[in-house]
Amino acid sequence: MYNIETLAGLTGLTRRTIRYYIQRGLLEPPEGGGRGSFYTDEHLARLNLVKQWTEQGVPIIHMKAMLEGKTPGVLADADQVMRTVTIEKCEVGPGMELNFPPGFLTFEELADVSRYIKTILDRRNQ
Repeated sequence: MYNIETLAGLTGLTRRTIRYYIQRGLLEPPEGGGRGSFYTDEHLARLNLVKQWTEQGVPIIHMKAMLEGKTPGVLADADQVMRTVTIEKCEVGPGMELNFPPGFLTFEELADVSRYIKTILDRRNQ
């Protein structure tokens, strides 16, 4: 049994972050109520998993889906999320990028859009 301060120390997360994860549905509320509430080893394990996913860049909405069993293969899904995010962004100039919904354009179409916009920017800079 852990209080929130101990749980924060064990995970390296802040109390505020732990409460946020409860609010977002990534972590069950503590057992008991009020000042007597406590966290279990299951809470600790869940927080360590969420922390790992956060470090991998997995969005909270995907974490929640994986925790609900909607997405099989945690590590494969985390890798897929990262690839999808990379493909959706199209850098067209210094500090400029276009973002498209997943699957909106093929890789070749993204390359065409990027080349077209770069051509326009090059003409402006001449």
